[in-house]
Amino acid sequence: MLINTFKPTLALLLFAITTPLFLGFVNFLHPLFDSFSHFRVHLLLMAIPLLLLNAFFYKKPIKLLYLLSFLIASLYLYFILQAFKPISVVAEEKTKMLKHIQFNLNFRNEKMDSVVSYFQESNADVITLEEVTKEHQGYLMSMKEGAYPYQAYCEFYPIVGGVAILSKYPFKSENSICLEKRGMLWSQIVVEEQAINIVAIHTLWPYPYGQPEQVEEMQTILKKIKTPLLIAGDFNAAAWSQTVKKIEKASHTKVIGGMRWTINLKKQVPLIPNFKLSLDHVLISKEFQVKKIFVKKDLGSDHLPVVTELYY
Repeated sequence: MLINTFKPTLALLLFAITTPLFLGFVNFLHPLFDSFSHFRVHLLLMAIPLLLLNAFFYKKPIKLLYLLSFLIASLYLYFILQAFKPISVVAEEKTKMLKHIQFNLNFRNEKMDSVVSYFQESNADVITLEEVTKEHQGYLMSMKEGAYPYQAYCEFYPIVGGVAILSKYPFKSENSICLEKRGMLWSQIVVEEQAINIVAIHTLWPYPYGQPEQVEEMQTILKKIKTPLLIAGDFNAAAWSQTVKKIEKASHTKVIGGMRWTINLKKQVPLIPNFKLSLDHVLISKEFQVKKIFVKKDLGSDHLPVVTELYY
């Protein structure tokens, strides 16, 4: 009697979890499915124990099918949770270094003094920022006479704030585009006579909030930007999403792999403690090679800064 009660319940739960999980793998069919793919890790964490539990209620060959699915899902989860492993520099000419920080400030951030201190002490060459409000700009402008004399801003939404690029090195103003209200800023910096293109991106939250249309506009600009190119921002999308893939294709870049939890949604999802996502990414062209990439300390935002050290 107990078996008859639990068996359909477990099967229904498994169906409810695996449906969005599977649809996330065909995310090229519809933006809604792309939204599902952002939660792939969380869905796998729920599906894996359910696959094992369901196996106990069936005989061969259904039991073996469940167990095989359990094994495949577990191995895949292990694979996508791996941290990035840098490759040793093989080309002797790649001796120059570029240190970059990507950070969504959060428009409600009240720890801007700590943010400014961190930036000044970081020795980063270039910083890409999102959710930069007018108030935040006041704090950041204090560094114009010091660590970051070159600063560019592009409006996104008035309440949320815009995107920004801070640099130790001068901009080439003729190679700069602000896609206003679309969350994209392109500036070209010059480092020791080497022109490097930097793009800061902030896409909307996934479907149905217009992310695909926003990315389509970005693609038009990205196709025209030459390499070397670094794109960074809050993509509001997973690294394996169609959103990131489209930007990769248009810009001839690749997202730096490895799992990095960059946002904690404890305020948005209060019933699930420590609910995290990986939404902030750095994409680089083939001229760059990664030395390090890691997330840094809490600086008053729901996002964490992502620090990247690159050879070029």
